[in-house]
Amino acid sequence: MISLSKSLAHDWLPIEAVQELGTHQEVSEVLREASRRASAVYTLGSGLRARWGSRPEKLGLGISCASMNRIIDYQPTELTLTAEAGITLAELEATLSASRQWVPGLSGLPGDLQLGGLLAAPFPRPRDWRWGRLAEAVLGLEVVTGEGTHLVLGGAVVKNAAGYRLLRLFLGSWGSLGVITRATLLTRPRPEGTEILTVGMKRATFCETFLQQLAALPLPCLSDVIMCDHRCLTDSDVDLTEELGRRWVMATFLLEGDKLEVDLAKDALGSLADRQNWKVVSISAVSDQALEREVVTCGHAVCQISGVPEQMPMITTHVQELFPGARWWGYLFSGQVLVVDTAREFTVEKIQALRTKMEAEGARVAVLRTPEGTNWPPSVLWGPPHPRHVYAQRWKDICDPAHILNPGRYVFA
Repeated sequence: MISLSKSLAHDWLPIEAVQELGTHQEVSEVLREASRRASAVYTLGSGLRARWGSRPEKLGLGISCASMNRIIDYQPTELTLTAEAGITLAELEATLSASRQWVPGLSGLPGDLQLGGLLAAPFPRPRDWRWGRLAEAVLGLEVVTGEGTHLVLGGAVVKNAAGYRLLRLFLGSWGSLGVITRATLLTRPRPEGTEILTVGMKRATFCETFLQQLAALPLPCLSDVIMCDHRCLTDSDVDLTEELGRRWVMATFLLEGDKLEVDLAKDALGSLADRQNWKVVSISAVSDQALEREVVTCGHAVCQISGVPEQMPMITTHVQELFPGARWWGYLFSGQVLVVDTAREFTVEKIQALRTKMEAEGARVAVLRTPEGTNWPPSVLWGPPHPRHVYAQRWKDICDPAHILNPGRYVFA
């Protein structure tokens, strides 16, 4: 057992010590004993999201599966890869790149993130609309429940869809149902060509005509459109700000596919930009990795808004009204918006006001990380319980009857 460094948990998780576990048998033994004693257990992953979710108060043990980092099986011709939960994305990327393959939902993320933690607590990604969310790429899981029971869920082949997919319960449950120890992923051939085109437009244009203009254009290789507040541009373009005004929006088109169709799509978008007077941003590398590293690693508070593509102008308008100094970006086709509180404007009252506006339009708000030094109640973070909350809570009682896994950190919403 090793002492917990303050930098790892950011003074957030009430952990006495961290124990490194190397096999699922060791995980089972630790959880079985913790369940018997009703002692809290917190899963750490890479530690980069230690301050996410509701703040737990029950003192307990932190467990790390970082040493469980092997690739168990990789079959490029079968498009499947099985790896332990502690493997980093950089290691996965190196293995897949050798066969010119990838898992779209993992592409572009910081390489030090661990697979298990990412599966347990995912957040929206570009490419979700075209390639499917990360959960859809998971063919099989091995987990250990709060009682210490080892479960093998799903399978290791693509054609294995019989029965209810219990593994989906553990994806996105923030480690509150079980500890993920191994996963089998569906891989895909990497696209031949990838291009990024970033344009700036007046906010009024984005709200009024952008979606109509985009819908009229055939773009089979368009993976997503990342909409950003202009402050997300690292090296601000002074001329563009003077021409479009202080309130302008960036749209980054992510094109992936056959090289010829990517080139044709880029030409078509360039022609559309000329006709609509959109301004091509010279620094076109508005990378999703740079944006999401800010979400994952920086100390700012973060909230997530879940809607549909048509609601994106409405969502971002309300965000700018309530949080004029915040940075926001959204993935247009999945309707997901992330708001980063760079100006320290998040308060309970403003979050509740945002939630009221969003719920009136059918969108939902979740606070992924609260401001430093605060301890907001779960009702503020997650909002009112979803109608299916009662069923999720029953699964919690089945998988973790002693409620020892990450107690209080996540509320099924």
